[in-house]
Amino acid sequence: MTAIAVLLACGLPAQEEEKGGEGLDQAPQRPGQAVDLFEVAKQRLNAKRIINMSTIDGTPLPDGRKTVWSIGRKDGSTADLALGPDGFRQFLANDFGFEDRNFIIGADDARAAFPYVLPGPADTWGGTWPTSGWHTHQLNIDFDIADLGTGEWTLYINLKDYAKQFLPLVKVSINEQDYKIQLTEQGRDPDDLPDPLYDQPLVDPAPISGDWTDCTPVELEIPVEPGMLREGGNTVNIYVLEGSWIMFDNVEMAGPAGAGIRIPGKAFVNRVRPAEYTLEENGKTVQPLLVSVEQLKGEPKLSVQVDGKTVFTSVVETGVYDFEAPMPAVTAETESEYRILIDGKCVRSGKVIRSPQQLQTPADYVNTMIGSGHSRWMIAPGPYMPFGMVKMGPDNQNGGWQSGYQPTFENIGAISHVHCWSMGGLGMLPVNGPLQTKVGDQRKPDSGYRSRIDKRTEKAPIGIYSVHLSDYDIDLEVTGTTRCGFQRYTFPKDRGNGRVMIDLRAQAEMYYEIRNFEIRKIDDYTVRGFSHQFSHDIYYGDSDQEYTLYFTIEFDRPIVKFGGWIDDKV
Repeated sequence: MTAIAVLLACGLPAQEEEKGGEGLDQAPQRPGQAVDLFEVAKQRLNAKRIINMSTIDGTPLPDGRKTVWSIGRKDGSTADLALGPDGFRQFLANDFGFEDRNFIIGADDARAAFPYVLPGPADTWGGTWPTSGWHTHQLNIDFDIADLGTGEWTLYINLKDYAKQFLPLVKVSINEQDYKIQLTEQGRDPDDLPDPLYDQPLVDPAPISGDWTDCTPVELEIPVEPGMLREGGNTVNIYVLEGSWIMFDNVEMAGPAGAGIRIPGKAFVNRVRPAEYTLEENGKTVQPLLVSVEQLKGEPKLSVQVDGKTVFTSVVETGVYDFEAPMPAVTAETESEYRILIDGKCVRSGKVIRSPQQLQTPADYVNTMIGSGHSRWMIAPGPYMPFGMVKMGPDNQNGGWQSGYQPTFENIGAISHVHCWSMGGLGMLPVNGPLQTKVGDQRKPDSGYRSRIDKRTEKAPIGIYSVHLSDYDIDLEVTGTTRCGFQRYTFPKDRGNGRVMIDLRAQAEMYYEIRNFEIRKIDDYTVRGFSHQFSHDIYYGDSDQEYTLYFTIEFDRPIVKFGGWIDDKV
């Protein structure tokens, strides 16, 4: 770690015959037609999933590989995908786009279970609205590789078209591999486009309504990194993080000629892995083997064997589960063999490395990220104490209605100390490199000192928030007590002195003026001050709010330089 500098701120296979499939009614919704969402959800839960192998392809490719699986045909049409070619308004009514909705290769029919269009946060038909905030969606594709073969794998996402008014930022994850693709249009810079409204009128509706007169087909080719796919369960996720919709022609995976896909039966077994924790169970310490399973039809019976012994059985009901199959805890690294059986038939086997782990309590299952999407200023993944004087958490949105934390913005502008209804203040962020005195825009992280983050490092259990700031190569950890907060910054050794930005003008939901302030360096380790803040008409125009925020900030490394800025003046 290097010394800390402080800058203060106060700134105003072969193709098989289709076996059929079941889905929900997809007749286009007429304007004003009521949709019973409860009834639609009930239909989905009660529907029998008929195994459909239409996605298993096997078409040879010129480079010696083959198309391993394909969702829809690459034919310039959306008619072979759910809701196509013009039923986008039924996206939510059919329960598409949610984290627990998976398309299973070898089991699901694309005409019923894979929508032809994926909305972005700019699309009100996808759920965005002034009272509900930004809504983003994802499509999840699960597949079971029986044989990886030898050679390269490539994912192709063939788009029929995409929105131009608000260009989509697409994110694709293949297991632990992430790609971001900013779709473009000639002559338009995505950074220069205006931000959409929460109640944005329909964006470029003609193509998604079946009028393909002026479409821009594009193929997204994503090479799969070596070692990223595994024999067994694998997952592809497709998101639109920013902008508006994308419309699919098809999605397909190319792989070695010798690769093979396993057809699921009554249940799909995805990932199998040892838990990074132990549990106390019936007076014994166990390390769970986590088995991710999704019921497809009927009541399949799951059995888990470890080193020849059955350690867990359960009927798999409707839904997706991570079952905890108890393995005896170990005091040193130990290799074990496992077998996963469905109705007595082995569907997965392999080896796991067990190792000593910390004991987990019920509180450790809590994830404070839940509920933070399209929410409010006071609902963030922070280490809040009940009735605490500070409520520290990450801010990544611009100031204004529903600002604070939105998980699809993969950057952070500050860790601020106050997240109460109508109140905010005192933001901090560790940085390095050239000085910037503006926090920057939520969609343009290079416009200020905010930093992109590595989402896979972001953790928010009870009592701590941590993440890696990618632009600065800094690890950030935050926790809190009843009366104060603690932050730990781990700076890189090759970027010179670190700097801590202390910004009194947090990007809060309720705008406030700073009417008076003081911020002083008390000694080489301490900064102290106050911010007198005023908000006008905070509740439907019937009241003002005035308060003073006092603070003392102590560092465990000496401050080697001290400075500040007001607005644009340093």
